[in-house]
Amino acid sequence: MQVGVIGGGFTGLACASILAQRGIDVFLYEKNPKLGGLAAGFQEMTWASTLEAYYHHWFRSDKHVLKFAKLWDAESGLVFKRPSTVIQTDEHDFVQLDSALSLLRFPELGLISRIRMGACLAFLKMYRNWQRLEGKTAEEWCLKYMGEDGYRKIWQPLLVGKFGERFSSEVNMAWLWSRLKCRTAELGTYQGGFDNYVKKAEDYLIRNGVRVIRDTQKIHVDRTRAGWTVAAEGHGIQEHDALVIAASPRAFSGLAGAHAPEYARTLSGHPSLGVQVIILALNQKLGSHYWYSLKRNALQPFLAAIEHTNFVSAEEYDGETLVYFAKYVQTGTEEWRQTDGQLVDLALQCCRLIRPDFSSDCLIRSKVFREEYAQPIMGVNASRFVPTVHINGASRLFHASMGHVYPWDRGTNYALELGERVARQVIKSLPAKSAVRAPKG
Repeated sequence: MQVGVIGGGFTGLACASILAQRGIDVFLYEKNPKLGGLAAGFQEMTWASTLEAYYHHWFRSDKHVLKFAKLWDAESGLVFKRPSTVIQTDEHDFVQLDSALSLLRFPELGLISRIRMGACLAFLKMYRNWQRLEGKTAEEWCLKYMGEDGYRKIWQPLLVGKFGERFSSEVNMAWLWSRLKCRTAELGTYQGGFDNYVKKAEDYLIRNGVRVIRDTQKIHVDRTRAGWTVAAEGHGIQEHDALVIAASPRAFSGLAGAHAPEYARTLSGHPSLGVQVIILALNQKLGSHYWYSLKRNALQPFLAAIEHTNFVSAEEYDGETLVYFAKYVQTGTEEWRQTDGQLVDLALQCCRLIRPDFSSDCLIRSKVFREEYAQPIMGVNASRFVPTVHINGASRLFHASMGHVYPWDRGTNYALELGERVARQVIKSLPAKSAVRAPKG
């Protein structure tokens, strides 16, 4: 049996790995010249490490990252540290807020509000029944249990930073629970950059017979009586017994929407945000912290500044200070159409929030990256509307995107979990003899 997997991000890599492990022939198609999806990186001539185009880190609790690192023989490159996180406040500039102790010392809240907040966070850490939470918005739940002061000073700025004024009050509490439940203060990265982790995955796939086809800018999917065909320009036509599209809803609709029109219509009704990420290379540090949560407003549009070289040593990047600025934006709006130059200027202005004496003369270079599908919006009772993975009415056609990881938030750990879940469903859909071969190494 032969399976096609379209999409070489972490979901596609995990799916192809599990299928290959079971002895199934796999073709993995990726539109870009390299694998990794949104976690792929780039490298300047003088750098020793690659840098991800979109900011990435893991959490110590990300069990699927550890599981696939073991499968791919990539464990030795995992690195975990505890960098500091600060939040912008109204009266005290940036204040550390990344532990129970820092919450107890948080100067913007009174003692009773801090104790109330701590009790709520402890409850959410222990609570498991997220389905009971999704019937309320995060705003409603936080106001009721954490109080007006705690919500306005901490959670509302974070929600507005992530979703903007338009969607911040619509996101359900299960989404916020998922961010608090499993995340840790200890963060992870990979020696030499995430590209090295991806390279380990690619090596594993090739050793196990997966045919990796990159740079498939023009690809056509068609249905046959027995399964599916994939025609990738320059790579011929391949027949597959099952097909997995590990890509955004828009990509799915463009590739296979004609074969699953009802499913494609369902996808189009799910709101999401795009992301714009600006990377500045500077010849001086901004500060001493890794993550700066920012108060988003009309003059300051970013949710965070991430000083990467306070997490990974600047020595890996020829002594340069590397800072990400990120904002989630509705596509098609005037804000989405801002030029690279406009975005870089905004980022340079924002640097002065962190370092008032900052000068734009410190800029060495900049890069701007955009992705149209970056953050699904999960409203009240979102589980009723999460799309299926195995598409009804389209035999052995599967779709996997960030919209399928709910209630968990976007991230490589849950992309890996989703890829494994899809692979299991593919195996279950195949004739029994083809799905029970002895695992490969």
